[in-house]
Order: sequence, then structure tokens, then C-alpha cells
Amino acid sequence: MAMGAYHAAAELGLSIPADLPVIGFDNQELICDGMLPGLTTVARPHYEMGARAVAQLLALTGTPNREPGPAAQEMLPCPLVARASVASPPRL
Repeated sequence: MAMGAYHAAAELGLSIPADLPVIGFDNQELICDGMLPGLTTVARPHYEMGARAVAQLLALTGTPNREPGPAAQEMLPCPLVARASVASPPRL
């Protein structure tokens, strides 16, 4: 999606980040670092998400005749990875 926004901005003659700031989601580093300017993004904790999912699965399979209930919900940190696609706010 962010790449599409970059292409659309270029076609419209807009500058990133001066005219249009862009923030992505997922922090695929090969893509984010290769875009010009580098894409500011939110990093998802893939390893931690997988570890928590496996722990829940193991808890379900370790209990015989257990009816699965709703999946547990947890909030994990998703840090912002600042790159050049968002300008700094003007100083007042």
C-alpha cells in the first residue's frame, strides 16, 4: 500500500514528506529501507506473536476434552521505526 502511495504521489507531482507524509505498517526492512525516502513504519512483533500463538495452542492440546473458548487477546508493543517519509513538525 505504501509503495502505491509513493507511486501515486510521484504521478501527482507531490513530494514525500513535504507534501504528503506516509507511514507504513509491518516494517519489512528490505522494502522500507529501499524506498526513497525511507518509509516510516510500525513494526509488528512477529516472533512474539508466533510464540504466544504456539503457547495458546499447546495449552489447548494439553487438556483432554477441553472445549476451545474465545482466543485470548494480548497487546504487544509495536514500536514506531522513524525514517524519512514523515517530516518533523515545525518548531513553534
